[in-house]
Amino acid sequence: MFWGNNSTIGRRPAMSSSSPAYVTLPTFVGYSASTGPSRSSFVRRQRRLYEDPARAAFNYYRRAANAVRAGRAARQDEQAMRALVEHADERTRPHYAAVADGWLRYLGRRDPQLLDVGRTRCSLGELAVGVSPQLGLRKSTGRRFATWLYFKEEPLHRDAARLALWLLSEGMPDLLPGGEALVVDVRRAKEFTLSARDRGRLRPWAFSEASAFVTLWYAA
Repeated sequence: MFWGNNSTIGRRPAMSSSSPAYVTLPTFVGYSASTGPSRSSFVRRQRRLYEDPARAAFNYYRRAANAVRAGRAARQDEQAMRALVEHADERTRPHYAAVADGWLRYLGRRDPQLLDVGRTRCSLGELAVGVSPQLGLRKSTGRRFATWLYFKEEPLHRDAARLALWLLSEGMPDLLPGGEALVVDVRRAKEFTLSARDRGRLRPWAFSEASAFVTLWYAA
């Protein structure tokens, strides 16, 4: 079940023993990429953030996403990336520099048109996942993509990318009707897409990952 972008986005349900767990797509992907006992610690941290949003750390990759959008909108990508790095502090500058370099390498000779994209939530049993791609892109072929940008230092593994792609695909009616899913590991200038065959095969796995997450969530 998906909830569209007009009613529930940005609102968290009151916490109770029967309330569904809620995480964002990056969090669920991060959980899926973790292994062993570290999964329990990961979920415990997310539960604390859910119950006390004031604990949340500043998301400095939001500035990177904003710079990517601004550069594409004006077709001045190099200037936008240069400004991102120049205005960064000492802690974030190396990360922004890697993001800027990767994004410009990814674009290369590409000149995709920027599109508006929506947001939605996906219900995987007792887990609700917020799906918010940072931008929509129309490539020169005319194909349109709801695009999630991965900015982190650790490489994005294929299985984690496929989970993100599946969630984007499932939410496409709310995100970009008639569009396709695209994930870009920005630092490595690498893109991931999903075949129709993969989409069907991934559904049971996505639900099993959600079920395991919820088990740890209520144990936290």
